[in-house]
Amino acid sequence: MIERDSEGCSNVRYADPVEFEAEMWTAGGKLQAEMYGIRLPNIRNLRIQGKYKEITVDGVLYFEIENGPRITVNDGICLNVPPETDPDYRVIAIRPYSFLTLEVEKRGYTSIG
Repeated sequence: MIERDSEGCSNVRYADPVEFEAEMWTAGGKLQAEMYGIRLPNIRNLRIQGKYKEITVDGVLYFEIENGPRITVNDGICLNVPPETDPDYRVIAIRPYSFLTLEVEKRGYTSIG
């Protein structure tokens, strides 16, 4: 969530972490190379097994994993850091195939446009 402090500066605040399992691999292939260009080394793909459903809350689309978290674009993901710290990746795309597939990008690198 984006919050504003007493001086009007915006800060990102994350909810309590929720653990889940996913298969992870580095981004690659022609399509992702065209989409992300020089950012490609900072992109990872995550495939989450299990059933999920799409829900909308206050106009925001979420993907709720059975017995797991509710995920949307721009959520933080801890891949290489402990869950008590700020996430080191953020969700940049969600692909609702038969398995829910996330594209995540290392924080500090942002999309242009």
